[in-house]
Amino acid sequence: MLIRNRLTLIFTLLTMAIQVTLSLLVWYFYSLYRQEEFYNILEGKARLTGRILISQRHLHDNFFENMVRTDLLTIVEEQISIYDSQHNLVFTNRNLKESDYFKEKIPQLTSESLFEFRSGHLESIVLPYRDRGQLFYIFASGYDRIGFAKQGTLQQILLLANLLGFSLTVLAGWYFSGRVLKPISQIVDEVEQITAVDLHKRVNEGNRRDEIAQLAMTFNRMLFRLEDAFVSQRSFVSHASHELRTPLTNTLGTLETSLRYDKDPADWRESMEVAVEELKKVIALTNGLLGLAKVTDGTVNLTTVQVDDCLLTAIEQVQAKYPGRSLPLQFMMTEEDLVTVKGSSTLLTTALLNVLDNACKYSSDPVAVQLQATDEQVTVTVTDRGRGIAEADAAHILDPLYRGTNVEGVSGYGIGLAVTQKIIDLHQGTLQINSSLNQGTTVTIHLPRQD
Repeated sequence: MLIRNRLTLIFTLLTMAIQVTLSLLVWYFYSLYRQEEFYNILEGKARLTGRILISQRHLHDNFFENMVRTDLLTIVEEQISIYDSQHNLVFTNRNLKESDYFKEKIPQLTSESLFEFRSGHLESIVLPYRDRGQLFYIFASGYDRIGFAKQGTLQQILLLANLLGFSLTVLAGWYFSGRVLKPISQIVDEVEQITAVDLHKRVNEGNRRDEIAQLAMTFNRMLFRLEDAFVSQRSFVSHASHELRTPLTNTLGTLETSLRYDKDPADWRESMEVAVEELKKVIALTNGLLGLAKVTDGTVNLTTVQVDDCLLTAIEQVQAKYPGRSLPLQFMMTEEDLVTVKGSSTLLTTALLNVLDNACKYSSDPVAVQLQATDEQVTVTVTDRGRGIAEADAAHILDPLYRGTNVEGVSGYGIGLAVTQKIIDLHQGTLQINSSLNQGTTVTIHLPRQD
């Protein structure tokens, strides 16, 4: 079922439930009011009968026997009966046989107060009446034709009103749900028009305050991330294709040339050495891409790792790669302090190794390394005095396979810092790079500490 239909149905059911409930309450309370009003009329007739018939009976000794038995008032099916203290019928305005039925109600009077009861479609009361020390019981009953007619008319009005209300509620619910869902429909239409080739489009965020605006803003943030991911993917594929194509083309060309023209085993050996070097580049690039993919998928198990051990291991590997290079290490903490974080020792060593390798690769001067620990985080700072990073390259230096414009003559593929950034993100840390062209670079890694 469509959301609009569901909202319309729910709105209609809730509204009709409220409307029917109110109608039933109106009908019920009017029924009580009608009944109370009719009993008041019967009580008035009973008291009037007492004043007229009982209080004036002393004018004639045989007053009740000589009184004309006829209707005194105009209630439909009205009956007025008077019983004495001995429960004997002394007067009735109708020749009916309900005298025994009325007589049975007299003992139910618990006090000298009014007693109301029903007999079929007739409503009745019994009223004790005292006159000159003598007790009488006056019964008054009748059928409230006018009251029931009004009640029936009210019932028809309420029924028609509910039927009309139901129709109007369905229309109002359909209109209401349409108005409520209109912004969402607009978002759906706008999102359907966004494809992989035009991820720059954005959804209208409306007033930026209500829930639908928050939904649109969430879509836009997702589109920003998708656009960045697609741009990074296209750049990655473009650079990877170029980096892989060049050494493979060189290898193929060298082998084909050797196969056609080399006759001397020495020439064969030289060609194979060239091909081997090119294949090493392909293997190194492939390993870098696999490492980047491994870090990106986020399936690494994290344990407690000592940062100082990872840093010392990385320094040792860099010094083996660059013999004689000075890497002074400064500890900004006590010797007994254990610098531990939650992470992967292998990946963390790789991240530190990439930073140190870049520092040594682009600088011939000593590279300063500093390890500092506070109660909340661990900080590793690597500073070199090399060629630095141009301002135009700084925004893209963490993109995979991106290399600066001032790195001619230095081997590399632009994967190291991208891998380092992914590893630091995996450890919930931050990577900061501050660099000035031809003055050097400072790389700072912050990691949350675990005690």
